[in-house]
Amino acid sequence: MCDMRQSLLRRDALSAAKEVLYHLDIYLSGQVQNSPSPSVDTTTLELVEEFILHKRMSALQELQLLEIMCSCFQEQSRDAVRQLIFSALFTLQGNQADESRMALLGKLVSMAIAVGRVPILECAATWLQRSHPVYCRRLARVLVDDYCSLLPGSMVPTLNNLSSSCPPFCCQFITAVTTLYDLSTGTHTAVTTLYDLSTGTHTAVTTLYDLSTGTHCRYHPV
Repeated sequence: MCDMRQSLLRRDALSAAKEVLYHLDIYLSGQVQNSPSPSVDTTTLELVEEFILHKRMSALQELQLLEIMCSCFQEQSRDAVRQLIFSALFTLQGNQADESRMALLGKLVSMAIAVGRVPILECAATWLQRSHPVYCRRLARVLVDDYCSLLPGSMVPTLNNLSSSCPPFCCQFITAVTTLYDLSTGTHTAVTTLYDLSTGTHTAVTTLYDLSTGTHCRYHPV
């Protein structure tokens, strides 16, 4: 692993990050295949932090990194491996890298919503289910800002599409969003974009899960 780090240090930021993602894919594929309890070792997590989370990149390089990550998750056919890669990248460690994790996570999930990368959204749903409510709200706020503030009117059609392609993410996201605001007032533009509180039809919500029959995907409140 020391040799790998030295090799990565000689690369540019984007190339080094891409190589770490490739290493994660190969390493965790082997873990899933050969170990009854696959996990990510500390050294690999350190490589993730040093060469993906802490490396300074230009805006173009960051966009290219997000595209590479989207392709990585899309091309990996095993859900267990995808979940482990996502966990290695974005499970909060209680250190200084967590801020970089949250920033990159918000950008990746926002892009995944825009381009319909369901494997990433499935991993994000698991992350939302397992993470502390504070961080779930932070991710939800980033997505609300992107799709309600920057692109007014885009959230409901986007969620309507995702409700069929990735119900678990929609459930977790809606749950996180509802903790951001006092829904009883109906004064929050971002939230009323998601539901029509004045008529009580809750258009976006009813497309995510049928509350009357209890057939919605499993989730826990955040």
